[in-house]
Amino acid sequence: MSAKESLPPRNFYLNEQHELAHAEREGGGRVPQYADIDWAVKGGTISRSLDMVDRKIKSSLDPLKDDHYFLIASPVETLAKVSRDKSKAVDGKIFETPNFGENYSRVFRRLGLDLISVAADGSAVVHMKPEKIRQLSNTAESLSDLGAREKSRWAAIDSFDVVPMEARIDTIWLRSLKPEVIGDAVIELQALLTRTEIDSVFRAVLSSLRRDRGEAATGTGTDFSGRQWLRAKLTPESLSKLAHEFFSIQALHSPLISIAAGTQTTRQLRRSIASLAPIAEAEIARLPTVAVVDTGVPNDHRILGKYRRGTYASPTFGPSPADSHGCFVSSRIVFGDQNYNDGPPNITPNGSVRYYDIRVGGIRPGEIDSKVVIEALQAVVRTAPDVRVFNLSFDSEPLNEEEPVKTAEALLLVQDLDNFIYQNDVLVVIAAGNSPPGVIPATDYPRNFDDPQWAIGAWARSFNSLTCGSYVGYLSPGGVVTELGWPSPFCRVGPGLSNSPKPDFSANGGNITPEYRYAPGLGVWGLSPDGFWEDRSEERRVGKECRSRWSPYH
Repeated sequence: MSAKESLPPRNFYLNEQHELAHAEREGGGRVPQYADIDWAVKGGTISRSLDMVDRKIKSSLDPLKDDHYFLIASPVETLAKVSRDKSKAVDGKIFETPNFGENYSRVFRRLGLDLISVAADGSAVVHMKPEKIRQLSNTAESLSDLGAREKSRWAAIDSFDVVPMEARIDTIWLRSLKPEVIGDAVIELQALLTRTEIDSVFRAVLSSLRRDRGEAATGTGTDFSGRQWLRAKLTPESLSKLAHEFFSIQALHSPLISIAAGTQTTRQLRRSIASLAPIAEAEIARLPTVAVVDTGVPNDHRILGKYRRGTYASPTFGPSPADSHGCFVSSRIVFGDQNYNDGPPNITPNGSVRYYDIRVGGIRPGEIDSKVVIEALQAVVRTAPDVRVFNLSFDSEPLNEEEPVKTAEALLLVQDLDNFIYQNDVLVVIAAGNSPPGVIPATDYPRNFDDPQWAIGAWARSFNSLTCGSYVGYLSPGGVVTELGWPSPFCRVGPGLSNSPKPDFSANGGNITPEYRYAPGLGVWGLSPDGFWEDRSEERRVGKECRSRWSPYH
């Protein structure tokens, strides 16, 4: 082509996001062609929904209504794309169901919005500055006059709305509360707030409390991700008001409680006392350390006291351990699995590791506040960097039995745990969990894992940790399991996140009666707070007796 025949130069104007201007119709790469969309109607619908959101948030009691807008974007049911692919296209069209958790998540970045989370139905919670909403509303109103590239950004969006109450609080839980009766609740704030803004929201929440009814804040903390939360005693009326008016609150839910597995409400245990074999302090000091994140071990424990590497107690922990589970787990970590049939020896053998006593119990016996767990792990990593292995012998209720908001919050904690493990390069072992005592599965053993009550909870589904289950290491009369090495019938079984196989490994945990209760002679040995060896049905520990286990997922 000669110089005389060359095309004249053309200017392409970019916006503040280094993209082609909204009205630009050409250049910049291939743009999807959408069919069957009336852009004028679509733009008007989106514009009106944004105006409605603007009015609702401005009229709310949220102290940050002039600084942050949190809203929900709903996707269209189907999108028709023009296609020449004869193998996939129907009448020249390919039909898609948009989901903002997948490829369509990029539309928000292109519109200048922050994507916060995606719900199961494909809708998305997004964030913007208040001044942005007028700009978006005007753009949507004139959508039919804009270029194909700008239209493509709006194609998957049906409308916007304020985040509905049921997306931030479990309505079934709320309706179950008695009117005017206070109860424990956790208030989770949105993640994009500054310290000053967090303080503003907390002050507004506290000023709204009905102190004549006994409402009060009882604690606060920060998740590993940086989200701030507040624990409070509230009436259902106040919970409902906060969910309706405070859009800076991401979620309200009952406390996230984990159960220290193996805790016995009524015990008929075989007990045995044994003296401690002599061991030099210098020899103990050379042993590696396992951090036991549990209900705690008494400071003056006559056997375990010598093997204590250090102690950390969460703010919710009382002056002394109120539950024996921490002692039992710590003893099995320190001394390993004792001979099941004959009981422990007269002289307790020397331990193979020390333990770091991380106390996160203290709510009620056998219960652990899940919100303080990662904070405790962080504290120990900072003060005792030589501690690289953490044992969590507890878990929450089966995840499939929790309500949606609480499930989402539990999984956010698991996400924080996975990020903590990755960032600090530590090993975390988590309990697979126990089925409820005395509950007989709907399907007989060994198909008991088909019962939803045998599904694992949130913690055990972690990607970066190891989930430990239990198997029957010794056979005794009267037990459900009659095959050596088969899974303990009370132990929960996967799957984990994304249907991953869980547990990853297991340890000897004992057997159970046909009534799915403990009986003397069917358990394993561990120490009580008063220094006695006890026989219990138990599982989950970090120790040298762990082995691969039979699993229907393997």
